[in-house]
Amino acid sequence: MNQQVTRKTNVTSRQRYALWTILLSAILPLVTGCCCAGYHIGPDGLYNRGIKTVYVPMVEADTYRAAFAERLTEAICKKITEQTPYQLASPDRADSILSVKLTSENQTVSAYNRYDDTRQKNVNLVAVAVWRELQGNMPDDDPNALAISARNGVTIDAQSFLVPEMGQSTATAQQEAIDKLATEIVNLMEVAW
Repeated sequence: MNQQVTRKTNVTSRQRYALWTILLSAILPLVTGCCCAGYHIGPDGLYNRGIKTVYVPMVEADTYRAAFAERLTEAICKKITEQTPYQLASPDRADSILSVKLTSENQTVSAYNRYDDTRQKNVNLVAVAVWRELQGNMPDDDPNALAISARNGVTIDAQSFLVPEMGQSTATAQQEAIDKLATEIVNLMEVAW
């Protein structure tokens, strides 16, 4: 008789364990889904899902250096296709437009050698970027809509160093600054946290 009683309690405890396992496996996804509703998994979670295409017009430039606007436009387009899920599109088919204005470009000497020759120069670029959503799906006052403000734009700067003694040229230092600036602009296309 004792064996029958213990068997019944063992079966009952197994049934309870199975019931709790089923309940927890059913409730756990609901609880985590409610708590983490605003989060997205994977690299696409970094970008706004309401935007699929971007139009990038030629960068405006207030500088005297030739071809800076073209080089920066090319670098931005390349970074968008490499780093983001967005597609480049013509202005009539785009969901958004990314406008960039290069406001400043200068080179300053930061170090001289003992003969007063330039040992190191800094190449500085400053730009203002404005990203607008064209379809009207997102209000301008929504801080999570676009990380780059559609009202005022964002000022971005990039700096590279030129060391002539090491065989580096002005063109390579300028291209490095352009690439850094394009990377910073495209990084700002991520959704604000």
